[in-house]
Amino acid sequence: VARSAPRQNGAVSSMEIKAPAAAASALAAALLLSATPAFAESDGGASNVENTKIMNGGASTIVNQRGARKTITRGVQLDKANFAGEDLTGVSFQQSQIRGGVFEKTKLLGASFFDATLDDSTFKNADMRQVNLEMASLVNADLTNAVITEAYVTGATSFKDAKIEGADFTDTFLRKDQQKELCAHGE
Repeated sequence: VARSAPRQNGAVSSMEIKAPAAAASALAAALLLSATPAFAESDGGASNVENTKIMNGGASTIVNQRGARKTITRGVQLDKANFAGEDLTGVSFQQSQIRGGVFEKTKLLGASFFDATLDDSTFKNADMRQVNLEMASLVNADLTNAVITEAYVTGATSFKDAKIEGADFTDTFLRKDQQKELCAHGE
């Protein structure tokens, strides 16, 4: 198999690649070399939700995902942040404070709320498939019609007084006390 290093402009000649695996590797290298980093806008800095890495994808770790909404936040104060209708697939809100946050109709596929405080937040009609809720606090959260299938929940996850009418917890393992708490508030 003949291979070629990417040219200075990041392009790879297709004539020099003889195998599909080599072609995939060359394409990945070309995409990595041609990606321009995304930075937070200068209007108000990262103190505005619109300018954070969450919205601009400044910390994306996936090839050619410039502008994607993937990042890791740790210990960020986002009380009353409004993410309604956004695609936050894969975003990690680890140990963040998001009291009174709005995630209505938000796509949170594979997102992580590890040890996050989500008290009084709204997740109505949110797509929370495969979300990590390990040690999260969802006290008085509104999970009405949320899809929370295959989620990761631990015994330390709190659903105290959460609203779950129409929520789907299929294939989400819940301890008996968590089931009892949720069922006490479900309809």
